[in-house]
Amino acid sequence: MALCRLTHLPPLQAHEEDGIKTLEDRITSAVFLIVSCLIMIESVRLKIDQVQEPGPGFVPFFLGMALAILSVISLIFPYPQKKAVAFWNDWQKGRSIIYIFGGFVVYLLLLKTLGFYIGTFLLMLYLLKMFGEVGYMRPVIVSLLTMAITYLLFYKLLFIPFPQGVLGI
Repeated sequence: MALCRLTHLPPLQAHEEDGIKTLEDRITSAVFLIVSCLIMIESVRLKIDQVQEPGPGFVPFFLGMALAILSVISLIFPYPQKKAVAFWNDWQKGRSIIYIFGGFVVYLLLLKTLGFYIGTFLLMLYLLKMFGEVGYMRPVIVSLLTMAITYLLFYKLLFIPFPQGVLGI
């Protein structure tokens, strides 16, 4: 009843709107599930190979699998959300999005100079602070973990080198 007073809609209309939204979410999840299956099928056709020598379909296959898992979760458990004001109508939210986009642009411009690992560390630190992390202990730890996991996964496991900066890191 409180929902109806806040939205100024009769009880039946408020309930129907939630049902339609849930139906839209489920349709979207089903479409993403179909797309993810198509991605995985095409990835297998490209040849996946092994972890030590991945083929061209290796990464798309696992990205398709991740999309499929998230789509199934979203299909089974749709998350009811309240309609929010678009960021372009709220200058405060729009400004933070512009700052985040600017951070990515600076990251790309400095990637060759700083190298991937130092640049990624600084980018993660910047993004965590932009998202409102208080203090520096947790952002530094998360940034270091991101850098270390990226190094272990891509450089050591998959043998994919990243750009090195002037320091050779």
